[in-house]
Amino acid sequence: MQSMDYKKGETITLLCLIGNIVLSILKLMAGILGNSKAMVADALHSTSDVIATVVVYIGIRIAKKPRDKGHPYGHGKVEPLASLFVGILLIIAAFAVIQRIVLCVSQHSFTTPSYMALAAALFSIVVKEFMFRITYAEGKKINSESIMANAWDHRSDAYSSIGTFFGIGGSIIGQRFNIHWLEYMDPLAGVIVACMILKVAYNILRQSVKGLMDTSPEMKVLEQIEETVFQIQDVLGIPWIKARYIGQYLFIDLALEVDHSMTVHEGHEIAVKAEKAIKKNIPYAFEIIVHIEPGEIE
Repeated sequence: MQSMDYKKGETITLLCLIGNIVLSILKLMAGILGNSKAMVADALHSTSDVIATVVVYIGIRIAKKPRDKGHPYGHGKVEPLASLFVGILLIIAAFAVIQRIVLCVSQHSFTTPSYMALAAALFSIVVKEFMFRITYAEGKKINSESIMANAWDHRSDAYSSIGTFFGIGGSIIGQRFNIHWLEYMDPLAGVIVACMILKVAYNILRQSVKGLMDTSPEMKVLEQIEETVFQIQDVLGIPWIKARYIGQYLFIDLALEVDHSMTVHEGHEIAVKAEKAIKKNIPYAFEIIVHIEPGEIE
């Protein structure tokens, strides 16, 4: 089976953690000094990213541990748990942003942001999109749910900064050309950003719940297993297939029908061939249990 190494994912997560800490501080300073409510909200989102990345990093270190007597299926379940935490944290951050902005607008306690906040938003877009691309690519490569969830967290922050950029820009234009309604663009952008964060959080939570509930993989994966097994000589049928993800790995149970006149040894040899074929075609298939059932040749 192809090696599923968390090492690079761990390194990328650690680097992104450092980047998030630096970015959170810069955005908060730019938001305060640049008088931008949207940028302060964006900074709060980045701060939640820091906490989320810490959780994912810890989850990766636990998930990569080998199986032991207390955890015969490994430690992969920590991945959807980490993803669940990331999703919940994003929801809390989004509602905190909305509450803060609604309060500011109702009290009209906001001022036109400066170009410093605008530059900070642009810088954040570039950095967070870069973080998303490298993190998602590695998460996809090793089939790590928590790393991919963390990547989407980076993408949500990039979206956040895009909304912040247009909000700040709109407010500056409104103040410069005396268009009063545009001055509300900054806080409005903050609310839109919060809604986008909620959408990302929903997708992460949905995926993590699937992992925790042992949801079956996509139909195309099951069909791929069937196609692989039916290429083995003497397999008459597949009465049932069950599969589930535990972390990055796929655990498969299936039954094969073979000629009832076969010996136990011959049936076992077919089961071994099926296991090897599945692992060859599906690299993240980790453990396969094959049950042999008697069948009739038509």
